[in-house]
Amino acid sequence: MSLNSDDNKPRLAVIGTGLAGLTSAYLAKSKYSVTVYESQSRAGMGAHVVDYVSNGIESRIDIPLRIFSPGYYQNLTALYDHIGVEMLSSDHAGAFADENGDMILHYGNAELGPISFSYLKGKSLLNGDAWKIALQSRRFFVRAERDVGQPETLAVINFGQYLEQTSAGAEFTNTVLLPMLSVTCTCDYQTVKNYPADIVLEYLTCGVHKLGITSAAKGVDDIVPRLLHGVKLLTNARVTKISANGSHLIVNTQDGQEEAYQHVIIATQAQQAAAMLFGFDDRKDELLKVPVESSTMSVHTDKDILPKSKVELSPVTYHVPIQSERAEVSVDLTKAIARLSGQQSVFQTWNPMRKISPNRELARVNFTRPAVTLESRAAVAELRDQNQRPDNQLWLCGSYMTEKIPLLEAAVDSAISVAEELGVTVPWQSPT
Repeated sequence: MSLNSDDNKPRLAVIGTGLAGLTSAYLAKSKYSVTVYESQSRAGMGAHVVDYVSNGIESRIDIPLRIFSPGYYQNLTALYDHIGVEMLSSDHAGAFADENGDMILHYGNAELGPISFSYLKGKSLLNGDAWKIALQSRRFFVRAERDVGQPETLAVINFGQYLEQTSAGAEFTNTVLLPMLSVTCTCDYQTVKNYPADIVLEYLTCGVHKLGITSAAKGVDDIVPRLLHGVKLLTNARVTKISANGSHLIVNTQDGQEEAYQHVIIATQAQQAAAMLFGFDDRKDELLKVPVESSTMSVHTDKDILPKSKVELSPVTYHVPIQSERAEVSVDLTKAIARLSGQQSVFQTWNPMRKISPNRELARVNFTRPAVTLESRAAVAELRDQNQRPDNQLWLCGSYMTEKIPLLEAAVDSAISVAEELGVTVPWQSPT
């Protein structure tokens, strides 16, 4: 079987259509004939969307919501700019309420030129606890800005140990910091504490609280086709295993199809990649050391789960029960996402704890995300080393494969690393 396509380019397969797979395919097509495998009926980054119609306006809602900040997501921003994705600022100011729905802290965001800043709203202006949290927040970030310059010290402790060593204010930590990080990382508080301290502090000090939040103006429906242009997409094509035949790799699918490629990029989650490599490649052992967290997201129109407020609520509301290991976080999409403005309020709630009225729920999706620990970091470092072997033909790619929180930026970073190993030029980077 020939390893070259009709255009005489070597053949390359990408398995998975999350952002890592889509970016890998987009970059590799300049040098390879690319075939992309997706187990779902549509490309994975857009697999979970819901149509929403109100006030005579029809919109599509991404699940989960994909937002980013230019300070941390530099390669993602460069990619979107390169492929022509319009980006708009997105307001994610928050309100934090206790288990009874009573407001603890309520703040808004404002912009002064390129700088975003926060201010207390409503009862928080006269609430001593809110001012205490604000003061503890200020102290925490001043110290974090200083400590982030000592990565060798932070790299050997987890974030929980860092919080203990720095005596971070309990009110700020438990009411604001851990709930915000848990929804960012889509995990519980203990998993946040298990992250290496340097990885968390890099994110917290990237300027996200100053530069604000951004989103793709038209959502994933605009992004996915741009990244798939010029490559072959196979949907409903679940890959069951990878095998070898001489000098090439064989991609085997559930329906018994086999195709040969010179290179294969597995851009799925770590545990899925491990299953494909069973009995073929010993990297599966390291892949299984990557922890995975499960989450639930609901899209609905039920306002009753929001805290009561005499002033307009900020777009993001946090329900923070004292005894819970996760917050319940709701985003009013019509306030946060420009393309949804003008419609009746619709919410996306992560980790729904309270009952959402069934006749107001538009969709409920369960999904998994990787996490990072000091132990998994060592395993992933070994996987990256194997990606760099001179004779390598099988590439692991995904947000878990970087030295960052496994977010959109990490997915793009991983795709760039694989592309560079394959001799592909990254078009938005200057040649070195």
